[in-house]
Amino acid sequence: MNHLKHPFIKIAGVCSILAPTVLIIGDLLPVIADLRFEWTIALWLAFVLFVPAIFGLTFLLFENGSRLALVGGMMAFFGAMAGASMQVLFRVYAVLAERGADQTAELLRGTFKLIATTQMIGIFFPIGLILLAISIYRSRIFNSAIPFLLAGGAILFPVGRIAGLVPAVFGSGVLLLAAFGLIGWHILSKDRTRLSETELAGAN
Repeated sequence: MNHLKHPFIKIAGVCSILAPTVLIIGDLLPVIADLRFEWTIALWLAFVLFVPAIFGLTFLLFENGSRLALVGGMMAFFGAMAGASMQVLFRVYAVLAERGADQTAELLRGTFKLIATTQMIGIFFPIGLILLAISIYRSRIFNSAIPFLLAGGAILFPVGRIAGLVPAVFGSGVLLLAAFGLIGWHILSKDRTRLSETELAGAN
């Protein structure tokens, strides 16, 4: 069966392009218009879109013999779900700020068990992406630049968001868009189950 023609894999290809695009758009909202409530909705949607993209990528890598992809895919999926769920908490922060209840927001931000079970577990998302990047590098089924773009985006992801470094946030978004965009393009444009090295040379 030609897996790349399967409807789910095609959906994964589309989501590979949409997810990082929505992520970048979402991250622009609080910067250009201070739309923090809307930012949480955009990021929630981005993480939801990352799920089929991660599943599709994991499946293709596993079909090409990479067991590491299963571990990376599982961790990235768990992290993406954590990323989506923590947007509810950030939405509460945004509403409290709108209502002038900054003291309540600060109280929540200082609650360790709340932070540990929402924000801290999101680190599995970039760790999982790094493992997927390693798997891509070993499998050599995509453009040779993809694992480096994906790993770079994954490393900058927590750096920018934990440290509050806007350049790192957008740098991560651009690298993830480049990596997942190329993955999505390959998925949507290739007609064979396995991408041969000849095809990859043509893509380069």
